[in-house]
Amino acid sequence: MQYRSHDGFRSIGGATALVPSAAPGRDRGISAARALGIVLALAAGAACGTAPDVGALPPPRTIDELRTRPPVARLQREQSLASQRGFSSYLVSYRSAGLKVHALVAVPASPRPKHGYPVLVANHGFHPDPPRYGFAAGVDSRPGDYYRPAPALYTSRGYLVVMPDFLGHNLSEGGAYAHGALAPAWYTEDVVALLVALRDLPDADLDNVFLWGHSMGGDITLRALLVADRISGIAIRAASLWSSSGGDLAERASIRSKPESPVADAGSAVPRPGLDALNAQVASLAAPYDWRANEPLGHLGLLRTPLILHHAREDSSTRHEWSEQLARELSLRRLPHRFHSHSGGDHFFQGDAQRLAADRDDAYFRERMTGVRAAESR
Repeated sequence: MQYRSHDGFRSIGGATALVPSAAPGRDRGISAARALGIVLALAAGAACGTAPDVGALPPPRTIDELRTRPPVARLQREQSLASQRGFSSYLVSYRSAGLKVHALVAVPASPRPKHGYPVLVANHGFHPDPPRYGFAAGVDSRPGDYYRPAPALYTSRGYLVVMPDFLGHNLSEGGAYAHGALAPAWYTEDVVALLVALRDLPDADLDNVFLWGHSMGGDITLRALLVADRISGIAIRAASLWSSSGGDLAERASIRSKPESPVADAGSAVPRPGLDALNAQVASLAAPYDWRANEPLGHLGLLRTPLILHHAREDSSTRHEWSEQLARELSLRRLPHRFHSHSGGDHFFQGDAQRLAADRDDAYFRERMTGVRAAESR
C-alpha cells in the first residue's frame, strides 16, 4: 500500500483520509485544565441541543476569541540539546490550552547584541507522524532532518530561533488534536501562547520579533499574525511565508480527495473523502464550530504585519496559486508585502534557492528593525 504525506492530510493508496497519527504506547492524555474545557464544551453542546460523544474535543478557538482573550503562558527551560553547526540549542516548555507544549530554542554562535538577538518564531509544516516529529535516524534530534536547515539558516544571520513542536508532536501533549483538517486552527493557539511567553526568553530582543512559516506552518503563521497586535510586550516587525498552504479548508480538502486515476464510470460521483472527513471532524466536536468564519483570508483587515512570500511555481505539495491569491488579497487591501516566485517545484527549496530565500527574508526583516537594534544586529 502506497503512503504519501501532505499538509493536513495522510494519503493511503490513492485516496486521502484524515486520520490520527498517535504512536502506540505514547501518553497523549488530556490535562485537568483541558478536561475542564471539554466538560464546559460538552455542557455548551447540550445547551445547544447537540449530543456529542463522550471524549469529544472542544472546537479550536477562533481568531476573534484569541483576540478577545489571548492566552496566558510562561516559558520553562527543560534541558540543553546537542549542539548543531553554528548554534547551540535547548528545549523549553509552556502551556497551550492547558496542555504542555515544547519548543526548540536555537542561539546563534555570534556575539549577543547589546539588546539581545532579534527573535524568529519558526513554524514547521505537516508531519505525517506527529509523535516522531524531530526524530532523525530514530533519535530525538529536533527539528529532525527535513527542517534541520531552518534554525541554521537564521541563526547564521543573527536570529534567535524558536521552533514550537505543536500539540501532539514529539513529547508535547495533545495527540488527539494532531490530526485532521482542523489541526492548524488548534496549533494557532500554540503559536499565540508562545508569543505571549517570549518575555521569559533570555537574550531575546522583544522589540524585533519575526515569524516564519513553511507550508502548513504558513497558514498557522498567518492566523497567529491576526491576533499578534493584542499581545503586549513584543513588537512583531514582519513575517515570511514559504510555500504556504492556502485557499479555504473545503478547497484544500476537495483538491486532495480527488482520485489519482480517472473514475471508471464517467457518470458516477467523484469520491470526496477529504470533504467527508472534514465534515465528520466538525460534527464530532463537543460544541458547534463554523470553520468558514475562522478562515484567515476573511480576516485580513486585522493584519498589521508586513509579509514576504516565497513559492515555487511547480510546487506539487502546496499550490503556487494559493500564494498568488494571498498576494492579490494583500494588494487589494494595500497591505505591505513582497512576493518571490521561484522556478522549479521544490516545496522547501534547495541549495542556493534556499539560501537566497533566507537572504531575502533577512534583508526584508532588517528594513523593518528598529534603527538602533538593526545597526547592532548586523
